[in-house]
Amino acid sequence: MQIFNCKFQIGGRVPQLASVAALVALACVFPAAGQDAITADEFRLLPLRIHLLRAKQAPELNCKLQETDARRILGKVNGIWRQAGIQFYEESVRAEEAAAQEFFTGLGANRTEAHLRLVRPPASRSDQMVHLYYIAEMAPNGICLQSSPELLFIKDTARLNPVPGGIDEPLPRVSAHEIGHALNLEHRQNNTNLMASGTTGTSLNEAETSIARKAADGFPWHLSPADALSRANHFRDEKQAVPARGLYTALAGLPGGDIAKAAREALAKL
Repeated sequence: MQIFNCKFQIGGRVPQLASVAALVALACVFPAAGQDAITADEFRLLPLRIHLLRAKQAPELNCKLQETDARRILGKVNGIWRQAGIQFYEESVRAEEAAAQEFFTGLGANRTEAHLRLVRPPASRSDQMVHLYYIAEMAPNGICLQSSPELLFIKDTARLNPVPGGIDEPLPRVSAHEIGHALNLEHRQNNTNLMASGTTGTSLNEAETSIARKAADGFPWHLSPADALSRANHFRDEKQAVPARGLYTALAGLPGGDIAKAAREALAKL
């Protein structure tokens, strides 16, 4: 199993600074809805573990995405969820063998999306974060089983119907949509809305923002920006650069404020 923590194992300060610049660019592409109402200090940060499932015995599960793809997707997911005052920090990106491959394949026509719960590698499960599992094929573009943040599955061949003002690629939108279900949001008919089925729309209304933020606050492992900065500084002081960078990167994407500035300055020095 390969584990790629955060965005910075590519090494060197130039890529780190480029990542911060990318965050600023994404903030311009996805301006926060009601930004005056949701200040930087009111954002909520949630840990996210990305699983790139590999499967020699089950082609349907064998995701083709690489770590660079995962980080690009996460950046755009954060661009979408910025409008609700929610950001996700990269706990790790894991390229790992899917579990129960032979059994999953053997189910044949009896297999349903619910069986995807079986393919999660036991060693990388956790109830203390959001999980995104990327696989090769299934009927829907993505699915959130039991409205659980631990059971989000997205196929790397997802396709969407474009709508005016929609996002430029499917996977970040599908990922953000399934996260929406884990944050208690339901499907919508408005095709420019994030929770519409099968479109590139990314908007959220005020009621959806309120529901999602309440759900985020209900996770005991959510962090306020101040708490996230304190934790990042602790990791930095303990010479644990990888988790520090994950938190600093998410904080650097906040819409201004002293914490975002401090995070960007810390990234430049790591």
